[in-house]
Amino acid sequence: METLQSAVTRDITRCYAQEGTYPESLTYLKKHYGLTYDSSKYFVDYQPLGANIMPDVTIIRKGGGN
Repeated sequence: METLQSAVTRDITRCYAQEGTYPESLTYLKKHYGLTYDSSKYFVDYQPLGANIMPDVTIIRKGGGN
């Protein structure tokens, strides 16, 4: 989970550094910055707060049911 959090934060920061605005969605990070993760294991809630405000990101590990 820490690795995913680091990857999301890295890509958000990289986008801001290269484009001058924070990404509008998680889909944008996936498409333009190559973010990948196992969506069957993790739920990522991505809330953009504005072009110049760091988005609010919450990562939740999904239950395995085992």
